[in-house]
Amino acid sequence: MMKSNKKHVLQCLIYRKLWLKQGSSHEDLAQKGHFYGVYLLCSQSLEQRYHGKCYVGFTVNPKRRIRQHNRGCDFGGARKTSKKGPWQMVMIVHGFPNNIAALQFEWAWQQPTLSTRLKIFPELKRKQSKESHFEYNFRILNRMLNVGPWHRLPLTVRWLETDYERSFPIELPQHMSIVSGKVAITASQRKQHLDCPATTTIWAPECHLCMERIEQPERSRLGCLNASCRLTCHMLCLANYLLGDQPGQYIPIGGECPLCETHLIWATLLQRKRLGLGGGEAQDQEDSADELSDVPDVDSDVELSD
Repeated sequence: MMKSNKKHVLQCLIYRKLWLKQGSSHEDLAQKGHFYGVYLLCSQSLEQRYHGKCYVGFTVNPKRRIRQHNRGCDFGGARKTSKKGPWQMVMIVHGFPNNIAALQFEWAWQQPTLSTRLKIFPELKRKQSKESHFEYNFRILNRMLNVGPWHRLPLTVRWLETDYERSFPIELPQHMSIVSGKVAITASQRKQHLDCPATTTIWAPECHLCMERIEQPERSRLGCLNASCRLTCHMLCLANYLLGDQPGQYIPIGGECPLCETHLIWATLLQRKRLGLGGGEAQDQEDSADELSDVPDVDSDVELSD
């Protein structure tokens, strides 16, 4: 009986330590409705059968999601993580264009032997004998970030716990970022821009690349990241220009502006388009919807095998 009480006290102390640690660190900000992340949990359970086990999931709000996992499935946590914690969210990959892309990444990370992109790598089929669950999951992630379609996405790998932080054996694509620190979800980015001085973009009536008139500019027009540049292009024309001599690719990563030679990042161009900087009423309605609703956190409820 005394042994059981001691174990309960130790478990409570671990939960308290993790809670205090979570609230004390610096947090980067991400905008509600524009954040889609796939995270890795590691169990800090005192029970040997659960300690060190890992779990992969999807979230639009990391801080809320780890609370749900540690409170159990009755409070929104996953069945596979319930009563097997406390859990630490040690890392998260974000920067996906939408929740569908993030959920596809989550499933492949969970199931490397079933994923069309990963099953060709025999070394990912099982955990090695002296390898921890974290090391196995990290090895899968390292490979994923270097194969298509994920290797062309502007993803950010964020370390949330410094104890787990390490370098990637296979170097990541240069357009990906590796950062450290927590992330918090704030109001929509468009509302943050309301307090900024308005700038007027001067657009040309026709595309600078194909010289054809741009119909429905609110949907198909893109410009430069340099505010003083008057680049005006069809979205498809600029994409093809940035792809250059990359046959078989459909998503550009970046390149130089054809007018001012400013370095352009395709993901940033699309984000500015989506946020409607200089856009119209349709974008206002979209951002209002972001504030009224939230993409739910989804778990495939698949635990990575030993």
